[in-house]
Amino acid sequence: MSRAKKKRGWLSYWPRLLFLIPFVAMLWVPSYNRIEPELGGIPFFYWYQLGWILLGAAVVLLVHVIDTRITQVTESSRKGLEATDIPGDIL
Repeated sequence: MSRAKKKRGWLSYWPRLLFLIPFVAMLWVPSYNRIEPELGGIPFFYWYQLGWILLGAAVVLLVHVIDTRITQVTESSRKGLEATDIPGDIL
């Protein structure tokens, strides 16, 4: 039989709650529905949204890094899976 997988509790998914930060920031339109202050002639409404694109990408990277460390997926554990020498055996 195959090895039993470790059950992940719901607390191990806490980093994914960080995805709510850019989501709420973009849904709360009255917070950025204005023209001033301008940045290089670009109204606040536009550069605020473009800034959240970059910050959202940083949040995704941060969640990925935290999630990988929690699940302990490393190169050494991946090599252990490939050491079975049985084609198609991934368990």
